Amino acid sequence: MNIKGSRLAIRSILCMLWSGFFCLLIFMFSPQAEAVYGGNMQAEAFPQVITAQKMAGIARQQLELELYKAGENRRHVLTLTNGPRDLRLPVGKLRYEAALPGQIRYGSVQPVHIRLYIDEKLYRRVICYFRVQVFEKVLVAGMDLPLEKNIAESAVRVEEREVTGGQGRYLTSFQDIEGRVPIRYVHMGQPLEQNMLQNPVVIHSGSPVKLIKKFKGIQVSANGIAMQKGRVGGRIKVRNANSSRILQGKVVDATTVEID
Repeated sequence: MNIKGSRLAIRSILCMLWSGFFCLLIFMFSPQAEAVYGGNMQAEAFPQVITAQKMAGIARQQLELELYKAGENRRHVLTLTNGPRDLRLPVGKLRYEAALPGQIRYGSVQPVHIRLYIDEKLYRRVICYFRVQVFEKVLVAGMDLPLEKNIAESAVRVEEREVTGGQGRYLTSFQDIEGRVPIRYVHMGQPLEQNMLQNPVVIHSGSPVKLIKKFKGIQVSANGIAMQKGRVGGRIKVRNANSSRILQGKVVDATTVEID
């Protein structure tokens, strides 16, 4: 074969290869090719779809249930911060369970675990995260409250605030603080909590007190001297004025200590 014939043969072969490759590209990107090469295989193998919105709704419902079981009746807001995407599932009966790992985290991000079952076999675990905000009308310092000073009713006000603890931590009425004093300096605008207050000092060191002792329905008394300052309900050391014996007892009021 001469050189000219060889070139024609090579050119013909290249044209045939190019034409075949072009046809292959058309075939691969056609709808028929998707069916042949697996473009619809995922939808066929996993025909069920549970949406992200559905899973978030399941998690939210479980959170609401747990708040109800905890007796939480204050205004609250649940904000989804992170959740799974739409999820495809295989053929079978779908069932799901939702649960909280531990106690609800007020003022923080709370995970909710969801288990997905297909024909009663665990298929997948997913997690939704919610920020849990609970609001309550609580007592707030209307001015700076100094240490160990009685709190006037005009020194506090009621405001709705987000709370970060369970029930009973924040004070809600003036009756909760009446007759009590701050343990530490409380700044204006700060919500009042139970652990911020205590009973005032009613007995001072060196003060004369009445010592009482109850035994089998009989009460005896003696004169004594306080050796420590004391608050109602607190325990202090006292000295019997007659025997000089050192004793311990509970402060009953400003003049009385009940010996153990």
